[in-house]
Amino acid sequence: MLEQSQEMKVQVIGRALVALMHRQTQDEQQQNTTSRHNGIGFTPGDAYGGTITAKYFLKHGTLQEWQVEKWMKPTRTGLPRICKYDRQLNEIANEKVSSK
Repeated sequence: MLEQSQEMKVQVIGRALVALMHRQTQDEQQQNTTSRHNGIGFTPGDAYGGTITAKYFLKHGTLQEWQVEKWMKPTRTGLPRICKYDRQLNEIANEKVSSK
């Protein structure tokens, strides 16, 4: 049961990071940075790690344990790092639902 739960986390985090990376500009994706501070895609502090991890997920279909831990680690708010992107991830989910 624990392995299934961990695999679910891997898939959810990996897919979320890929969705966020796709919101970055092509230049930002190639350079693993954020150059536009527009509230879309990764924040400057997460741009490198988020883009690299998303690319890893796309290539391998999985994440390493330390990658999952990085995004699940609570920030000063007490919530996992990935949760700071909840607004964007909800927008992405709503766009997918409305396009069906």
